[in-house]
Amino acid sequence: MSTQDPQVKILFVGDMHLGVLPSHIPAHLYETRQLRAHDLGPQAAWKRVVDAAIEHEVHAVALAGDLVEGNNALFEAFGLLEAGLRRLEKAGIPVVAVAGNHDTEALPRLANMIDTLHLLGPGGTWSSHLVNGEGNLKVRLTGWSFPHPHVDTSPLPAPATDTTYPTFGLLHADLDQASSRYAPVSSQELINSGYKAWFLGHIHLPGQPDTGGRPFYLGSLTGLHPGETGLHGPVLVNINAREEMTMERLPLAPLRWEELTINCHELDPEKIDLLSLLLSHLDTRATDLGDELQQTLALGFRLKLTGAMDNPLLLRKALADVINQGDSLVTDSQGTVLFIDRISNETTLSLDLVAVARDNNPEGLLARRILVLENETDKIPGVDDPESTRELLISRGREALAQVDGQTPYLSLHDHLESDGIARQMARTGRLALEEILSRKEAGHEAG
Repeated sequence: MSTQDPQVKILFVGDMHLGVLPSHIPAHLYETRQLRAHDLGPQAAWKRVVDAAIEHEVHAVALAGDLVEGNNALFEAFGLLEAGLRRLEKAGIPVVAVAGNHDTEALPRLANMIDTLHLLGPGGTWSSHLVNGEGNLKVRLTGWSFPHPHVDTSPLPAPATDTTYPTFGLLHADLDQASSRYAPVSSQELINSGYKAWFLGHIHLPGQPDTGGRPFYLGSLTGLHPGETGLHGPVLVNINAREEMTMERLPLAPLRWEELTINCHELDPEKIDLLSLLLSHLDTRATDLGDELQQTLALGFRLKLTGAMDNPLLLRKALADVINQGDSLVTDSQGTVLFIDRISNETTLSLDLVAVARDNNPEGLLARRILVLENETDKIPGVDDPESTRELLISRGREALAQVDGQTPYLSLHDHLESDGIARQMARTGRLALEEILSRKEAGHEAG
């Protein structure tokens, strides 16, 4: 699409949650790197959105709901939003928004107080707003707002599309989750609407922008939690008179999270500086991300150490020493602070499980069960029907998890109740137990 063509440019913004500060930021970062919580959170991200909208000379900013965390954040959010909206108003850029499940009361109140904020679909209705672009080009934004925090049914069908102008749908909803309490909609419903594109709020993991009309999540504006990994930021959309579109996610989030897996198979903990090794992996990943980190103040990592080792016990001891150095789990790369939030050690003892499984002793029984759970071979000594045995083990594991699932300290276990997750957890626990048994047995032989 030629940049000389008349265009309509709109900046679409996902969940902001103003009033919330990012979690899991080590206190020493604020002390040693001169960072402030507000510099990494939605407040700073919103200011960057306003700057980008003015810089790119967009014709509108569209907000996909959950601008604020809730009514208790309204006081703080009002000042932040108003300051940005006044700057956009001065630049001649209108702002439209839909209410999400977190701001069903706060956003309508803000719209009533700030006349430059146009609320679409108030009270669970549908309404539209025309965006005037270059020349005589116009785009219709159509949206629906949550009337209250829970909506069990789909807000569709949307009003019929006026073919005079291309239409973009703006919606805060749960996609392809029929039993959801947060405005469940199906992808096919949205595609069948005939709209040029659908921009969704609610899920914080950003989706891939799709110029073919398939709905996608804008994601949270900045990572509020280590689980919100990857590239976050608003999506800049250009459309011309031939209705050709481009979409670009702008890397404006001041804080980013990444998960990184490190294979320790050939690692010798006695011959390396583990801390330096881990920090070098952070630096390599940051280098790979390149320009995406130009405006990123801090990049947090969750590391997973994997691989079969001859002596994983040595790694555990070295890792314990590293973790005890808390404020050393940080480095810098091209102006971005890189830090480690958590390290999970999933390394195992290098074993010939099939050989161990041939023994008729507790170690052999445990090895057979691990092989069954890992499902990597059909030939398991002493197991005639691996598939049925695996199903039985998973069933027992599910029963054990169900006894604690739902209790407040163990709510996160719910995510592991799917069969493959249970099998992985049980196999991992089994390997650790087998490693302990064999280590004690070896120590007994040496003592003898």
